Amino acid sequence: MSDERSGRASDVTQREFVGGQRLFGRYTLIRILGRGGMGIVWLARDEELERDIALKFLPELIIRDPGVLSDLKRETRRSLELTHQNIVRIYDFVHDERSGCISMEYVDGETLARLRCDKPNKVFEPFDLSAWTSELCEALNYAHTRARIIHRDLKPANLMVNQRGELKISDFGIARSLGDSMSMLTREQGRSGTLVYMSPQQLAGERGSHLDDIYSMGASFYELLTSKPPFYSGNIDRQIQERIAPSMTERRKEFNIEPALVPALWEETIAACLAKDPARRPQSAAEIARQLQMPSPEARPPAMRSLQRLFQRKASRCYRSKISVAIQTMLISQTASRRKSSAGFLRSPI
Repeated sequence: MSDERSGRASDVTQREFVGGQRLFGRYTLIRILGRGGMGIVWLARDEELERDIALKFLPELIIRDPGVLSDLKRETRRSLELTHQNIVRIYDFVHDERSGCISMEYVDGETLARLRCDKPNKVFEPFDLSAWTSELCEALNYAHTRARIIHRDLKPANLMVNQRGELKISDFGIARSLGDSMSMLTREQGRSGTLVYMSPQQLAGERGSHLDDIYSMGASFYELLTSKPPFYSGNIDRQIQERIAPSMTERRKEFNIEPALVPALWEETIAACLAKDPARRPQSAAEIARQLQMPSPEARPPAMRSLQRLFQRKASRCYRSKISVAIQTMLISQTASRRKSSAGFLRSPI
């Protein structure tokens, strides 16, 4: 295989692009938002619709291959069906003979990966994640059951929180399509995704299913709560296939994270998500929400979201602790209220 043909995935077509440049007759580049193995993302202005968007540029290898480009375009446009408030919207797929990109909703915020690093112990506590977990489960359940689309690269870096404190899943449908396209062109093993969050089946290159996303969600939350994914050193491929990850409490003790104890409900649910056998995992994101006793986004009071947003501020540890207690109290109260309501319904006469 020639060097030209096997070029790096990060060699993208926008190397000559600069802020202020206008592309495809409607997009004005503003600044680079991020760089990755699958291209560079620019903040741009859609002059026709008068709104800021994100432009994800494609690797040169894809632009050079008409067949792969056509397949990617078709697959990516399937993502236009995703119209959930917690999923980053895909707007269009545009290209010419020199460059191509996917235009999508611009999220002004941070990823959970970065927010985790801002925490005192570099980890979240379960109550920090409660509201976002509820939103993530609802969005995944929508994508899996209604749109019939799987993510295949779910990870903390693809989970964003906007300025209103709302969770947004990015790269839905795009990550898998780009990964599969690059695997085809570089003749690598037929798997897409990020290794440390991959299910054993995804690692083996098997046909994708929504249960791969369930595993990746478990691996993501394991990292958010312990600072590391389940397997992160040594022969990761083999460990994913054969080893059982230590409990999150054990991992936190190993890293001297206080408090070390993770509630049993979270331990059991995340461990189930990481099951080697897909049949032993929760069979839907809605099931995960039920197991964790998450309130639905509609049932969550506005005050809950306001408190959640306060976690993003760099407040004192004492201040964060007070907010944490408030959120826990609200969750417990709400759960008790729902149970009481259900019990009253069952006792009511016919």
